Amino acid sequence: MMKNVVVDFSHIGAMCGFGEISRNYCPRLAAAKVPGIHFIFIVPRAFFGKFGDHIDYVSRENKEEEMKKWKGKIDLWHATDQLFKYRMRGDGIISLLTIHDLNYLKEKKGVHRIKHIFKTRWRSHCSDYITCISNYVKDEIVKNINPKGKGLQVIYNGIQDIEKQKQSRPAFVAEGEKFFFTIGQVREKKNFHTLVPMMKYFPDMKLYICGDPHFKYVKSLQALVDAEGCGRVVLTGKISDEEKNWMYAHAEAFLFPSRLEGFGIPVLEAMRLRCKVFSSRYSSLPEVCSSHATYWDDYNPESMAKVVADGIATWQRDGKEADEAYEYSRGFSYDEYTRQYVELYTKLLAEGK
Repeated sequence: MMKNVVVDFSHIGAMCGFGEISRNYCPRLAAAKVPGIHFIFIVPRAFFGKFGDHIDYVSRENKEEEMKKWKGKIDLWHATDQLFKYRMRGDGIISLLTIHDLNYLKEKKGVHRIKHIFKTRWRSHCSDYITCISNYVKDEIVKNINPKGKGLQVIYNGIQDIEKQKQSRPAFVAEGEKFFFTIGQVREKKNFHTLVPMMKYFPDMKLYICGDPHFKYVKSLQALVDAEGCGRVVLTGKISDEEKNWMYAHAEAFLFPSRLEGFGIPVLEAMRLRCKVFSSRYSSLPEVCSSHATYWDDYNPESMAKVVADGIATWQRDGKEADEAYEYSRGFSYDEYTRQYVELYTKLLAEGK
């Protein structure tokens, strides 16, 4: 008998980590054609039909109403992130929840922190099985959420084969210019401000900070750039995938001083394009980077600059270290990510609720 599995891809159009994962997982899952399983995808209406006629589609915009016809017919529901707005509940529905991070534990205070903890605990309590994207997140869940003996499994994110993709030099980079590169939502947790005073030690280098600037942190960061950036630090805003790939491929180094990451896709992307990676030792980053990044031990500008200078002095894009980092990054693929989730769906359906 065919089993109906709902997978919530509501964020597939979003320019963030959730969206990146959905855009890669969704087409691979649709192509998997798993025996005995029929998939129902929750997506924005604009994505209807894009993954084949063998998939049923429910619109993110009207999912509660559209799911009514499936009442009593759903066997497994996968909420692909912890911020979902709706999940059908009922006898016989196996609820699978993916938790990407618990960053609010460090970002929120007082009643706002308590509310987030309560929401995550309740959503975990109402789930039959939980997956997460790193052992760091798994440990945070065990420590703070208390999953009470529920199945808890790490399935690492994948990255695309970006070395095979197109590249395009951004207009803001001059021909032959030497530069450092970093990317991410320009939020306080990314710690980009720690890179600005470091740049006085690199008078022949620019620093490009790329990513969504629609956060309060941008105002203070721009003020710091104006005061201490030596005219060589630039907040570019968002860039295209082709431009991002070019930046990885031509930067002197990729700098990632983030304090809070559930995973950290950019460090692996940089490795894939043989770019030297410098990282903080916080959250998931030592787990994801392993021995293939050079780490800062503190955020003192002079010591950060020394770590970077020493690291780039011996780095060669065609050298042994770059080869090893490249091969390591290939271990994180969306094909493997999809394989593990298909295996998990099959296992949970076989075991039943």
